[in-house]
Amino acid sequence: MTNSSCPGPHKGKPVTKQRLSHWIVEAIALAYTSQNLQAPSGLRAHSTRGLATPWALFKGVSIQDICAAASWSSPLTFVRFYRLDVSAPSVTRAVLGTVLRQDSTC
Repeated sequence: MTNSSCPGPHKGKPVTKQRLSHWIVEAIALAYTSQNLQAPSGLRAHSTRGLATPWALFKGVSIQDICAAASWSSPLTFVRFYRLDVSAPSVTRAVLGTVLRQDSTC
């Protein structure tokens, strides 16, 4: 990925980890504000991992596939740190549902 939309000396150069992280946090915050909600404080790009893995399990992705995608050798990390109930009504589910519905119309 390159900085094709960035003006100045960075145009055409590879995107840095910091820039990509900034874009991810902006996208998450935008998802919240599009629902007239305040984004959680302390939001980080790594927050996506905490939402994506239980959401994948909820949508039917196997634990083995989740572990492989996350480079985990065992499901223990998922169970200990990332297994969240995404099926219950919540702000997270409302935001993800809206983002996923908008994405499917592209």
